[in-house]
Amino acid sequence: MDYAELGRRIRFAREEASLSQDAVAQHLELPRSAVSLIESGKRKVDSLELERFSRLVGKSILFFFDEESRVVEASNFEEDDPTQILFSANQVVDISPDKEQIERFRQFHRNFGDLARKLNRISEPYSTEPRYNVFKPTPAAAKWMAAQERARLGIPISSPIKNMWEILENEGVRVMAWNLATPKLGGCFIFSASLGSFILVKRNLGEYSANMLNFVLAHEYCHHLIHRQQKGITCDPSGHYRKPEEYFAQWFAANFLMPEEAIVPKLTAYLEKSNGDINAEIVMHLALDFGVSYKAMIYRMEDKKIGLIEKSVAQKLSKEKPKQLLAQIGRSVPRLEKISYFPNEYIDMNFEAYRLGYISLSKLAELLEITLEEAKEQLKRRDIPINLGVNSELELLSDIENA
Repeated sequence: MDYAELGRRIRFAREEASLSQDAVAQHLELPRSAVSLIESGKRKVDSLELERFSRLVGKSILFFFDEESRVVEASNFEEDDPTQILFSANQVVDISPDKEQIERFRQFHRNFGDLARKLNRISEPYSTEPRYNVFKPTPAAAKWMAAQERARLGIPISSPIKNMWEILENEGVRVMAWNLATPKLGGCFIFSASLGSFILVKRNLGEYSANMLNFVLAHEYCHHLIHRQQKGITCDPSGHYRKPEEYFAQWFAANFLMPEEAIVPKLTAYLEKSNGDINAEIVMHLALDFGVSYKAMIYRMEDKKIGLIEKSVAQKLSKEKPKQLLAQIGRSVPRLEKISYFPNEYIDMNFEAYRLGYISLSKLAELLEITLEEAKEQLKRRDIPINLGVNSELELLSDIENA
């Protein structure tokens, strides 16, 4: 491939990502004139510069070296690695503090694909078409979609949803929870036509992480339903967004988890037992009833579409300490136990691959990020005998020598 064609593809990727030459130059630590020369084919781009640029625009490096076609269109180019898009400059959150974790996420996705191919679990391509046609991402559209999805899943509009993890798992979305360092990063969503949807959420959200995660998962679920064509999105649960998709996902999550039709009857019941004023204890009760955080419930009740509390009341309620409120009402937030570091499907595929002799004991431990002893213990619990193939014999000899 000549420099002119490579430069054309670099320019195409930059413009598709809505980046200026100045922004690219700053990221690559080059003068703007150098970027201009690269795009015109008059300057060579080295491998390190191209790798950094590919991460910036969220493209696989293969995008720039496809020799089969001189014309590359985004519409017919299938990203082989959807995690690349998470590094795109137009993402909601700068995830550079979690570069190692995202690299780990990328390796997990590759391992998942390798296992799926070994076990012949690659089915027909997943559709990128949205489940619902939302022509304009408005609060009203989010409310409509939330009601439609509840109906499709058979969940009454008046019933709280306290376990989003089970819904995601039943819908074929692979979910995992890891500790993440980026303050505003609540989770990441990626999608590929060959493997489907994956969600990585932040595990270390604090003392009330179980209820906070429920909302984050509902937010990510919206991306699975209608944003699969974007291949990947980083999410900020704090609400300071640059993309309309994030606003819409937040509105969907609020309506999906806390429908007005469900909140009002419960609120009325609590008010009948009090002096008729909405206080912090009632809000905390409602938050626990609906499996969300105290802060999320305040935002929902303050929503102009519902108007259950005034802004001044919301500000006053926000000053209360959730820990003290929990002690006052004698309730607690459920412990975060359900979501594991890897999806159950991935764990099961590893043990199946080992049982069939496709991977060794050491590879099993490596893929699950556990010790050999832990791997052996889990094999016993699953009634899977330790294989006596060459790899396993070498591992057993190593164990004996180290004993």
